[in-house]
Amino acid sequence: MNRATRLGLAAVMCGVLSTAAAAQAPLAIGTNPQGSVAYAAGSAIADVVGDALDISFTVVPLGGPTAVLPALLDGEFNFGFANAQAAAAAYMGRGAFDGRPQEGLRVATVIFPLYFGMLTSRQTGITTLAEMRGRRAASEFSSQRNTVANMVTGLEMAGLTYDDVTAVPVQSGADSVQMLIDGQLDVTNFSVGSGVIAQLDAAVGARFLSLTDDDAGRALVARRMPGASIETIPAGYAPGIVEDTNLFSAPFIILTSADEDDDTVYNVVKAMAEHQQALAEAQGQFAAITPALMAQPGLPIPYHPGAIRYFQEAGTWH
Repeated sequence: MNRATRLGLAAVMCGVLSTAAAAQAPLAIGTNPQGSVAYAAGSAIADVVGDALDISFTVVPLGGPTAVLPALLDGEFNFGFANAQAAAAAYMGRGAFDGRPQEGLRVATVIFPLYFGMLTSRQTGITTLAEMRGRRAASEFSSQRNTVANMVTGLEMAGLTYDDVTAVPVQSGADSVQMLIDGQLDVTNFSVGSGVIAQLDAAVGARFLSLTDDDAGRALVARRMPGASIETIPAGYAPGIVEDTNLFSAPFIILTSADEDDDTVYNVVKAMAEHQQALAEAQGQFAAITPALMAQPGLPIPYHPGAIRYFQEAGTWH
């Protein structure tokens, strides 16, 4: 073997090893704190996709989108969660992201519809939005600033503002639910199907309050919470849904950075699509995932090229 041949083979082997190393590079996904829907979903993805791709895939619990999305774009992890409402606000620099557009965000996939709304404990005796007047309501959400818009919208549906309640500063939605359990709070805003809601229900009884699903209510949501809508959830759907209840609804999205490797995004999205049953077994809300739901080109945030490549191959990108 001459010197040129040896050098050529060495170069090829270096390329192969570099590609293999990249393929096996550990991945991470940023989520809301433990007890949240995002944390449970992130754990399911890390387990199922990590096994499918034979890579290390870790969950990094932080706060809400105001903490997760900037950290994602800073390269602290490869993927992160937000509902469509929060993601759109971040991408366009509105609401909690006013003046700070996160233009590097890209959609990897939609995973399921996220339902969320005004939450109380049954021991408060509150059964309607109007009965929030004068009660202790979660405010500030220092690690989940986007949740303030949800609270303000829920209050406004009852003709209320924070001036009509006792505002209680909280760090996160999960913390506010613990405060409901401890009797330190009367109402907050949180997601259906999360672990802490089950704990609340077991401890003192959980109850989501029905939102106003009329023209005025829908117009209010469209104005204050772009990307969200109102949907009626049937009684018994999950802890806290004690009767047919109108809640906020928004697509729950896995986001990534425009700088993320195309093959990485392609492989993760493909693994999720091909292991939907395993995801559903790990986290029940993944039962709603379908190829059509995963690919939604009409979202106000662009999809990542790696995701588009998979959806085009699967015939679901229209």
